[in-house]
Amino acid sequence: MMALKAYAVLEKDEYTGDIYFAPRAIVAAKAGANEYGDGELSYIQCRRAPWADAFAGKGVPAKVAVDHGWHFECHGCGIQIDSDLEEEHRLPVDGIVGTMHGAVYCCARCKWKHMKREARRKQEEAAAIEDFKAIVRARFPDADFADDEIRVPRSPRIRHASRPLGLLASRPGHRRLPLSRHENWPCALPLGVLPPDWARYRGVHLLQRRP
Repeated sequence: MMALKAYAVLEKDEYTGDIYFAPRAIVAAKAGANEYGDGELSYIQCRRAPWADAFAGKGVPAKVAVDHGWHFECHGCGIQIDSDLEEEHRLPVDGIVGTMHGAVYCCARCKWKHMKREARRKQEEAAAIEDFKAIVRARFPDADFADDEIRVPRSPRIRHASRPLGLLASRPGHRRLPLSRHENWPCALPLGVLPPDWARYRGVHLLQRRP
């Protein structure tokens, strides 16, 4: 079996790309073209990156990639992470956290603060959902909830999308609750139930009847 070598595959217009590990350049180029060039080899460039060979199967540390000219956006605070990090933000390049194929942070403190914010956001979202369930139960005591959200992977700058909760009858023979839509509220609500304060429940997707 041929040893895997590292190749830097970049899209020619904006020079976005990644490091690919492959036995031959054409294999890496095709993989990169599928990702960054709509499958067209003419849209990308593929060059050897021997400095990354040692990281095959492990993940290329972002701080090593920065030393070789790559740059990233911090998953926590959004600043650009590049070789000027220390000069512009007084943060050492050696303190960069993460790998090229995952979330990259400008420093360990930024990662810790981001994780803390995410934990708090999830707690607030769960509390908002429970509050809204209480509003519905007050009007429809027999209502039952299907808490089966399906989430998609997050990107550093985009919030997760989820399938709204389903409102179902609690016993056989019970009718489904009729739903209506309200202006500035992103999902269907039972008739007669007004949406709660948007600022308080911002970003929470609730109560949509299953097809």
